[in-house]
Amino acid sequence: MSLDQISFYKQKLKAAHDDIDAQAIGIIKRLKESNFDGYIVGGAVRDLLVGLKPKDFDIATNALPNEVKKKVSYCFIIGRRFKLVHARRGDKIFEIATYRREAKPEELSTEVSIDLPFVEENFFGNLKEDSFRRDFTVNALFYDPTTEELVDYCGGLSDIHSQTLRMIGDPTERIKEDPIRILRAIRLSQKLTFQLESTLREAILMNAEEIQKGVSPRRREEWIKFFRLENIESALWDLFDLDIFKQVLPSFHELFLNEHQREEFLCYTRKFDELGFNFHDTVELFAAVIYSYLLATNEHYSKIKIRELSDDKKFQDFCKDELGAFKAEMISIEISIGFIYYLTKKETYLTKGERRQKALLYNPHFNLAMKLGLLSGELTSIDFDFWMSEKERYANPENSTI
Repeated sequence: MSLDQISFYKQKLKAAHDDIDAQAIGIIKRLKESNFDGYIVGGAVRDLLVGLKPKDFDIATNALPNEVKKKVSYCFIIGRRFKLVHARRGDKIFEIATYRREAKPEELSTEVSIDLPFVEENFFGNLKEDSFRRDFTVNALFYDPTTEELVDYCGGLSDIHSQTLRMIGDPTERIKEDPIRILRAIRLSQKLTFQLESTLREAILMNAEEIQKGVSPRRREEWIKFFRLENIESALWDLFDLDIFKQVLPSFHELFLNEHQREEFLCYTRKFDELGFNFHDTVELFAAVIYSYLLATNEHYSKIKIRELSDDKKFQDFCKDELGAFKAEMISIEISIGFIYYLTKKETYLTKGERRQKALLYNPHFNLAMKLGLLSGELTSIDFDFWMSEKERYANPENSTI
């Protein structure tokens, strides 16, 4: 990359300074006052360079965890296998990681661990060594907002310039090292609207079965992030085309093989934003996805017997083992789906007394049931206006005309 291009990206970071969390800058200043390195690293730098506003600001340093804890206030060390420091600032947590390096063969041979593939995470290194330990080149960028220093050992800037997502090192080896990187690669390429580098895409396709080795909680977190993507439809197609559904979401694989069901499902996903689903709430996220799946795979939604779903092992396995939905989330979702029925009975509601009307309007499942009912078509805009006016009537009794 030319010096002019590097200068361009440095200016871009400088212009985005206001988007960098002031508390992250404060932590970096504190580390540097104690003669340690301090850089914003990874996704935050990447997002700033592509014009996105970062949600999290991870920090990298050469200070050891105990040294960070001594020098930076309100810190605590987490992890046994992989020690990190969390700095609490109000309701925010800033992750501070010491540089890592590859372990030497003789070091690994002397280690005893039940998590042998991760033993090397415990070896600290320098900034350059830490860069090559990261997954994708665009995640191996380090930026010091106090000096405007931008560090790129892995060619991340070139890949941002060409809009390419490239694995650091051999893609097959890195996927086998951590199969969840398959999901991260697809998700990040969709989030950034980057192309998967050809050898990375080939490695994903040839090693799709490796994703089965990824533990369910980490897959769950990736599914949640997938459904929060703006271009979810394109992301789902990538998961299908690269055989990922077939390996860990077989129910979605069958869904996508059926053209009619697939189009029905995608049609429902296009409504998520306009209906105001709050995907920061995992109950609402999984409810929208699961109900869309049920609607698409049943010819008539009236045939969905919600009380039977709890006893349907195939459906429960789909929710729990494939999507990773928790039992508590599923109970809430099933109740909300069942609650739609009561929202279709306006006449019955109007015959009830004030106490019972309020009980329905302020039921904790009311709002989600409304959104799901509008999603399926069981409720109309007229129904929505009626129920909202009823809630407003009880919230402001002076407006009542009854």
